[in-house]
Amino acid sequence: MKTFLLFLVFLSAPVVAFGQSIPLPPDVDTAIASTVNFEGTVTQGVTDLVSSVAPSILPLGWTLLALFGVYALLQTLLQGTLRSMAMHHYNPLATTVAYVAVLFRIAIASLMLTFYMTPLPGLPFNFHQMFPYLAQALANAVTTDLLKQTLGNFNDVIHYLPPVGVLQVLPALLTIVVLTLTALSQVAMTIITAGSYAIVGILTICGPLMIPFYVLPGHDKKFWSWFDNMFAYSMYVFVGAAFIFIFCHSYADFFTNLHGYTVGQWLVSVPYLLLITVVFLWTMFKVPEITHMLFGGFGGVASGFANSLQALAIRGIALAIG
Repeated sequence: MKTFLLFLVFLSAPVVAFGQSIPLPPDVDTAIASTVNFEGTVTQGVTDLVSSVAPSILPLGWTLLALFGVYALLQTLLQGTLRSMAMHHYNPLATTVAYVAVLFRIAIASLMLTFYMTPLPGLPFNFHQMFPYLAQALANAVTTDLLKQTLGNFNDVIHYLPPVGVLQVLPALLTIVVLTLTALSQVAMTIITAGSYAIVGILTICGPLMIPFYVLPGHDKKFWSWFDNMFAYSMYVFVGAAFIFIFCHSYADFFTNLHGYTVGQWLVSVPYLLLITVVFLWTMFKVPEITHMLFGGFGGVASGFANSLQALAIRGIALAIG
């Protein structure tokens, strides 16, 4: 029995030692501000990446567009020639219509590259900013006041944790648990949206290489896949902001009912804080699945719409020529 008690004392010694060294550093506010601003630093990094790398990739995009455009026109000419040789009553207008279809796609791709880094006429954003701008506008509709209040409450919790003295294991354990749950909550508020910003940044610098595929017959799926992912990952910001808004209500209710920062109050309140944080983390990691379920496949819809416009334009030109 004595051996067992000595073993328990040995195990609790690191905890007690941690409890004795738990006083917060004087620059804790700066540390908290840096954690909260993590999303802002990621956004700034993505902005710097796009502004420095994308302009150097655009010339390669124009080169690919020229090569793919020539290839598509030659393929159309070859297919028209083979059909005219194989058919006795071949209508030359069919080749003209096919040429017009290719030229229509080349014109659209040229416009996308032209306004890739240049604002669209009459609009405050360029082509690659179109979906992030829309997602941010929707996210801004979700008020951030409650989020700021919740982060302020987290700040208060860190400053007013139960005091820890010598051999006071329970307050030390409560401090560890509360700090861990607070950190996990802040991670949940930033990791998904910050990750989506980074992915959108990578997709943005790949855009000039994907746009030329729009003119290649049978290979335009690469462009529409890129287009679809740009839209879906941009919407992470909106869906994440909506979930954060919902769970900030739960955190606000928790802090409202937290009438003090004593050990007894924390013993009663920590299970509820744990429940909120675990559900919040699980929900936030469901954001990618839910976002793709809601907004995935947009590229296919846009592809069908673009093909309809192309067919309508070609039919009008064919009627005018005929």
